Amino acid sequence: MNLYYNITMQLQKSQQFFYSCLFFIIGIALGEVLKFDFSYFSFFLFFFFLFWFINKRLCIIIVFFGLLIFGIFWNSLFAPTITDSHIAFYNEQNKNFQAIITSEPDVRLDKQKLTVSPIDYAGKVLLSTQLYPEYEYGDKLEIDCKLQTPEPIENFKYDKYLAKSGIYSVCYQPQISLIEKNQANFIIAKILKFKKYVENKINQSVSEPQASLTAGILIGSRQGIPADLLDQFNTTGITHIIAISGYNITIIVVLLMNLGKYFSINRKKMIWLILIGLTFFVIITGMSASVVRAAIMGMIVVFARHIGRPSKVRNVLILSAVIMVLVNPRILIWDAGFQLSFISTIGLVYLTPVLQKYFKWLPEKFAIQENLTSTMSAIIMTLPLILFQFGRLSIVAPIVNLLVLPIIPIAMLVGFIMFLSSLVHQFFGQIIGWFSWLLLGYVIKVVEIFSALPFAAIEISISWYVMVILYGFLLWLIIKNRSSVLPGTV
Repeated sequence: MNLYYNITMQLQKSQQFFYSCLFFIIGIALGEVLKFDFSYFSFFLFFFFLFWFINKRLCIIIVFFGLLIFGIFWNSLFAPTITDSHIAFYNEQNKNFQAIITSEPDVRLDKQKLTVSPIDYAGKVLLSTQLYPEYEYGDKLEIDCKLQTPEPIENFKYDKYLAKSGIYSVCYQPQISLIEKNQANFIIAKILKFKKYVENKINQSVSEPQASLTAGILIGSRQGIPADLLDQFNTTGITHIIAISGYNITIIVVLLMNLGKYFSINRKKMIWLILIGLTFFVIITGMSASVVRAAIMGMIVVFARHIGRPSKVRNVLILSAVIMVLVNPRILIWDAGFQLSFISTIGLVYLTPVLQKYFKWLPEKFAIQENLTSTMSAIIMTLPLILFQFGRLSIVAPIVNLLVLPIIPIAMLVGFIMFLSSLVHQFFGQIIGWFSWLLLGYVIKVVEIFSALPFAAIEISISWYVMVILYGFLLWLIIKNRSSVLPGTV
């Protein structure tokens, strides 16, 4: 009992907050394998009053476990009850129903995928249909198809991946009839139309595949990027530059901060300027979950540099995770993008200071030392998860990132200027588009050269317990070298 007393006495309020959030997140994770039982609350209440009677200070221990139980309970609330009022009740049957497209259509080279919400039933359905006719967000459809239950694809838990978005039914080659347009959220519909307008302006200003890459780094659109080029990006480990990530957001934030310094704007006003800028960026990219997550991650990196106290950054980091799993608990386990965003950010905040001493020999000119240190921190920190989730190790990723990443901020800025110029006249957009073509042509050439190397990437996968061991080693390494920045040590 004295041990628990000493632990609670040593915990500061910021640390109590951190561990409270941590236990809740652990509960969310356990909720994926444990079914919630209300008897858990009975045990919690019993031990809570027992600890209160013995010593009020010890209540924090039982509060931690209470939050763990609440995490399990919260996860269970998002598990659907499959009755005849839920569309998944009719899986493995032919069904005719009306539905509205409630997400931006996912247009591929040979097909399009539509996420629809049935009008008379709960749940969502993922439709896979031919490329034409094209459909839009907000279209009301009449659908006739055989509903199927999603199943895992080899080692990929496709069913769980869809479940995080509330999709428990899929339909291939459905018969679709358009009933009416503009039946969903008016604001989101306008935002997606603006996004399409931006894409068209980019396509008119620069040729492919540079046009698709520009749309990718500016607004997260990857629809027109050739499949072979995407595979080369995967091989060389730089896919993150064309998927809106914390890196893209950080570039925007840094540009805004430099703009503020140029106009002598004080820090408090600068924070508001950054928030407004990020909000605008999130809106024009369609406000998808991945973009919102990336915006939060980008802000955390900025706070890390602005606050200068990792103990506070730690709490901001875990609070953002709590907020996101409160909205959707399933992303914690089944959204690889969510996991990679957080882990890479942890690497940037905690591992970068550890690695800095090993890269002092590099020149600081053109931010070479800073870029390579940050890149290696993110790569090392995400490597165990990547090997577990995707089974591929990019050998050339460090050097390719070093060669490519300095170009991306310039390409983003030129792409944005190109779009603004095209609003004045398309001719001006095409003039700026030549510079965009040149910059991204360099990126493409670097990717082509390194992806063609026989040792560019190797297939290697690890089990979950090997992943845990590797992260345990990284945690030990950080504690050993930077004990002052970890939870419970400040």
